[in-house]
Amino acid sequence: MSILDSFIVSYNEKFTKEIPAFDESLLGIIQKTQYTLLDEKMSASKELITKLSSLYVRAKEPMKVAITGQFSSGKSTFLNALLSKNILPTGITPVTSKVNYIKYGDELKIKINYKDGREEFQSVEHIAKFTDQRGEVEEIEYLTLYVPLALLKEIEFVDTPGLNSQAITDTTTTQKVLKEVDGIIWLSLIDNAGKLSEAKVLEEYLKEYQNKSLCVLNQKDKFSKEQVAQTTKYVKKSFAEFFSEVIPISAKQALESRSHDKNILIDEELEEFLSNLSKDIKSNNLKDIKSSYESYQKDVDTILNSDLNKNIELLKESNIELVLDFINAEIRPIANSSKEFAIKKDITTISNSLIKQHELFLKIYAELSTELSNFEKEADEKFSELKVRFTKKLQDAYSRIEEIIDTIANDIYNHIETTTKVRYAKQKSGFLSKTETYEAVEYKASKIDSDLIYKHLFYDDDIVGKMFKKYVRNLREIQDEVNENNALVYDLLKKKIRKWQNPYEFIRKSEDMHSDIEFANMRKFASKAYENILKPFSDEIHSSYAQISSQFNHLSSAVSFNYQNATEVSVAFLEKKIGQSIKLYEENPTKFTLYQPKLEEIKERLKISFHLYELSNMMNTNNTFLNKNYDRLIKEFKLINENRHSFIQKREERHHKTMEILSLHVKGI
Repeated sequence: MSILDSFIVSYNEKFTKEIPAFDESLLGIIQKTQYTLLDEKMSASKELITKLSSLYVRAKEPMKVAITGQFSSGKSTFLNALLSKNILPTGITPVTSKVNYIKYGDELKIKINYKDGREEFQSVEHIAKFTDQRGEVEEIEYLTLYVPLALLKEIEFVDTPGLNSQAITDTTTTQKVLKEVDGIIWLSLIDNAGKLSEAKVLEEYLKEYQNKSLCVLNQKDKFSKEQVAQTTKYVKKSFAEFFSEVIPISAKQALESRSHDKNILIDEELEEFLSNLSKDIKSNNLKDIKSSYESYQKDVDTILNSDLNKNIELLKESNIELVLDFINAEIRPIANSSKEFAIKKDITTISNSLIKQHELFLKIYAELSTELSNFEKEADEKFSELKVRFTKKLQDAYSRIEEIIDTIANDIYNHIETTTKVRYAKQKSGFLSKTETYEAVEYKASKIDSDLIYKHLFYDDDIVGKMFKKYVRNLREIQDEVNENNALVYDLLKKKIRKWQNPYEFIRKSEDMHSDIEFANMRKFASKAYENILKPFSDEIHSSYAQISSQFNHLSSAVSFNYQNATEVSVAFLEKKIGQSIKLYEENPTKFTLYQPKLEEIKERLKISFHLYELSNMMNTNNTFLNKNYDRLIKEFKLINENRHSFIQKREERHHKTMEILSLHVKGI
């Protein structure tokens, strides 16, 4: 295998993920949902993990049927009849104060779930202690009763506190349960059925559950067949909008007939024998074990040889099996369909909730992008305005140098004197004379009194020094104003970003299904707004500050530290030119003239000495160093903005991709 082939294999093993195949069953849909939503990239919350796990459990668990009714309607007694066991405590007051989930278990026991999250298993003998609201049960959240009964492998019963109880929490708890279960059995005492008080309760709490509700009228054994039939007919007609069916039963008869099933009786005998055996072993009473076993065998033989026809007739008369038939024939098909519908709806709701989460993040990023776009326009306008303003101020500063040069030039010009000088001109001699003679000729020449110039300009009055100090002060004011205004442009952005940042650096998820990690990342992103967004702009402003300060320092030092020397150089140049013209004039007055400095010539010489043309390029054109700096700022801010937009878009792309995955998953459900 080549190195490239080896690399490809290693890459595929590490970075490519083979998507497993899922069937179209409900469990397959849930497994696919878990695979999709619990992917590492989704950063699932623990609540989402728990919810999807509960959906999987719900898909596999038997249907749930709630037993409810008004308080003291005999719900616990009815459930005991369905289970063929006197397990749940009964009484004349509202006994059941907690939700009791009755599920299949390998052994008879109860599990207590406390509000603080604790779990505790207890013997079923102590169930009354935890269900009777006459006892201390405030710390208990709910109970689960595990019963080794084949019926419970397919049906899970939920015993509720009831509706219209004196305790508001009882009614609230029951309402919540009714929304979650697959079927509802409304239990009413036959002599209370159809009363106005019951109608009001049904209207308030049960109207939306008609397609999965059965009305059971208990204690039919207390009335004649005619009375039972009449009441049943009345309830069916009056409460047709609430129930699919109405069945009169006798829980008492059902309990009395529980011995119709020999297997149940044998199981009860076995339970009693094992219980006694355990007690004998614990008390070290080994002598009675043999006699207990013999007694157990005898009782089993009696059951096997007994005639149970009477109990079978009593069971039939109780109508309890009609209730089970209704559950299997009416509720089960609806339950399976509604369970699938409900779970698919939950998955859709969860997925849409996650989509909304990412929509929120995209909205947050969009707000940030909008702020950046708005700032780009404002910064462009502001820098352009500043460019115009400070071009004028720089030109004004340049005119101050021109004024200084004018002042120096005028002072030099005013101190140019006319002095009398003598030259010796050769005289014409006679024709035969060999001797040369010279004649003294006076002439007027220019002379610059440099001492008086320097004394006036630089020493006694220090006229030029004072003017340059004003010039330098003016430059510093312009420099400070430029940097302050540039910083204000950056402050515009900083205020926008801070305003955007405030609500999001403390943002918390509003729904349990949302990702803690995603919201933590958003808080971190918002809290680091300076590093993520502002820093490049801030760095550019600081860089601009340094460049501008350097240029202004150059403008200050270029003339203010050298103005006397530049003046002296100019004067020396003029004096030299005057001297050269005198020498040439004296040598040949007919050919050369004396040099008389003009004011404009003096100014031009000073401009050269002061490097005024270089300063003019920096201060007095449409391409000054400030103009260049503002053009660069506008360009750099646009580039930074583009870069920040790209940075944000990369973050947005991940959310768009996740939303696409979630949307496709919703469509596939």
